[in-house]
Amino acid sequence: MRWTGVLSLAMIAFLIGVTLAYFYMQPDPVPWVDEPTFEADMCVRDMEAENAVLARTNIDFDQLHPHVANRGASFVRLAHSCLDLEIRLTSGFRSTKEQNDLYAQGRSEPGRIVTNAKAGQSYHNYGLAIDFVIIYNNKVDYDLSTDRNRNDLPDWQELGELGKALGFEWGGDWNSFPDYPHLQMDFGLSIRQLKAGKRPDKEATIPVADTLQPLLN
Repeated sequence: MRWTGVLSLAMIAFLIGVTLAYFYMQPDPVPWVDEPTFEADMCVRDMEAENAVLARTNIDFDQLHPHVANRGASFVRLAHSCLDLEIRLTSGFRSTKEQNDLYAQGRSEPGRIVTNAKAGQSYHNYGLAIDFVIIYNNKVDYDLSTDRNRNDLPDWQELGELGKALGFEWGGDWNSFPDYPHLQMDFGLSIRQLKAGKRPDKEATIPVADTLQPLLN
């Protein structure tokens, strides 16, 4: 019986050691970057036209993480030049009040539910996320089956792929609550870590798909 107790304690210590080693020796998360369905030489860059489209976006880029702001602007520009789609960024940083007001929609306030995140639970609250919408004939277009550029691919799917190629995580990939207009960069940080005060370095970057390298340099 004495040896059985010693062996049991040894086994428990071994299992604790393995568990701790697993958690403390894990490498930093590697962002998943998808290659888009188009090639760089298909993009006809017109900086004046891109600037005009980008100017219609009404969010404060200064409240976003610098890399999120830079890639968000590239997302608008390349959607225009590579996919022939006009998009507009509709949300960037959100305050506590703005997030709680949005969460109340469809619950205690009129409207449909658009988020499951309360204040502090969204990457928007830390300047690490953007929302966008397709604009067609000066009207918003949320139809997920729309193919305005007539290339046999749904526009929202193409935009999701473009966002991922730029290093964003696309909300359209989420199983439990797909959020097609949403893009975010977590830089390997969880919401729990962000709520505890941890922030990505201002110089932090996320890899970009090889296809897009010539378009961003």
